[in-house]
Amino acid sequence: MSQIPSPRRSSSPLRQADSPAAVRDRRAELGRADEARAEQRERDDARNDPSASKWRYQPPQRNEKEPA
Repeated sequence: MSQIPSPRRSSSPLRQADSPAAVRDRRAELGRADEARAEQRERDDARNDPSASKWRYQPPQRNEKEPA
């Protein structure tokens, strides 16, 4: 006797069993979260100083021996 595999539930936040209103609300909420992250990213990028030498790689300085 062979068993029929049961359908697996989706792990995504949008589930098939949700009502259309719940799906719409969740999509709107996810969209607002994406917009908030994009705004935060823009603010963080504007704060970065592109000429900050502190973060650039600088090879170690050689200490040449002076002639005695």
